[in-house]
Amino acid sequence: MNVYDCANDLAKALKESHEFKKLLEARTVLKKDAQAEELANDFIKLSSEIELAKYQKQEVDKEKEEKLQKLSSLLSLNPTAMEYLHAFMRFQMMMADITKTINDVVKEAVGE
Repeated sequence: MNVYDCANDLAKALKESHEFKKLLEARTVLKKDAQAEELANDFIKLSSEIELAKYQKQEVDKEKEEKLQKLSSLLSLNPTAMEYLHAFMRFQMMMADITKTINDVVKEAVGE
């Protein structure tokens, strides 16, 4: 078994996955609504910043948490942005599972 062939097969399988296709569809719709796109992008950026701060055991700025709450409220009123975020999260979850599987093998190889 050639590892590079498997990597190419994985890339092909990702492109053919339901999660990938739904994400592309949702992104196409999102691109047609500038307000929804800005809202979704702001939410993703801010939530990533907060998650990174938590991961690094830094205190999360209350202003950022409040802003994220406000963005969440606005998102719930925008079906286009919500659909995109749901598709984005489902794809991210799939990628996290795949990454964990690969990381488990790497840990085994380096003796962790």
